[in-house]
Amino acid sequence: MQDTVKKLNRIISQRRFSPYPSFRIVYEWEDILSQALGVPVRSPGEISNVLHRRFEKNGLTGLYHALTPQCSLGLRYIMTATTEEECWYNRNSIPVIIDFWLEEKDLPAFYKAFRHVPLILVTSREVYELLLSHGCPIPVEHWGLSVPDSYLDRLARQQEKKYDFCFFGRPNPFFLRLIDEYAAKHPGFEYVLNKGSIDNRSYVTNTGRHICADTGRESYLQMIAATRISCYTTPGIDESKAESRRFNQVTPRVFEMLSNRCHVIGHYPMNPDTQWYDLSSIVPNVDDYQAFEREMDRLLKEPFDVDKASAFLKKHCTSQRAVELQEVLSKQSIAISRK
Repeated sequence: MQDTVKKLNRIISQRRFSPYPSFRIVYEWEDILSQALGVPVRSPGEISNVLHRRFEKNGLTGLYHALTPQCSLGLRYIMTATTEEECWYNRNSIPVIIDFWLEEKDLPAFYKAFRHVPLILVTSREVYELLLSHGCPIPVEHWGLSVPDSYLDRLARQQEKKYDFCFFGRPNPFFLRLIDEYAAKHPGFEYVLNKGSIDNRSYVTNTGRHICADTGRESYLQMIAATRISCYTTPGIDESKAESRRFNQVTPRVFEMLSNRCHVIGHYPMNPDTQWYDLSSIVPNVDDYQAFEREMDRLLKEPFDVDKASAFLKKHCTSQRAVELQEVLSKQSIAISRK
């Protein structure tokens, strides 16, 4: 009798060709999953990439898929869902889709682009339920984002808090209005924001005092560690991100702030994603200035609850996701082929 169980034996990484900051945490996930699952991380060579690009450029992805034999499976993170057909979305690949900003009218093209894969993993519970409700013809499962286990070591360290409030990345207009009102009503209060051109960003205060240059991920994490309070908004209601107005999934930034003992004030809807993470148990949700002011006054005085943050983060660490992945794969009759 023929064995019908498919086997996953590798993680397919883009680290050789995608050195962008947004991928850094993805590569941390890959390394932890590799250890936990006992499968190697493989980064395709230049020849494979050139071959794929030529097939795609000439409209021959269909031919590529027809010529690709069935073999063992590889897990591959995809930063953004697309409707473009690509060679990597083949019968030997399990894509993990991080960001999904497609509209309902795009779903048929999305299904067509991914029709060869044996399984799609989506990190947003909200998107997962949408795909199920629209009868996705491809097997699909929800598999949440995570915090690298090493971040729990950061949480264990005592950190000196130099700044009362800081924006990390683009200042969110909603919270910028609230913090400006708070500063106006509390003379002497100073906050930090990230500003400048994309190639020359720095952290400065609302009074114009320069704090430090934004040199990338390490300065970003150092600023979080030195900050007492920050804010968090899910993408769909983030006024600074017009491209992501549709969905409100929980993103790794909230994990990064909590793991550095930074209080977080949030602005988010109650939806399948925020409920799945139980976000309200750790991030207070505000909709107006009065609620924001109450939380600011409270958190400026209140010590960070390390035990509470630790309990929350342990439920969402990458090693825990590895356990959940094995359950998801088993449900789809896919086994782990350990190295």
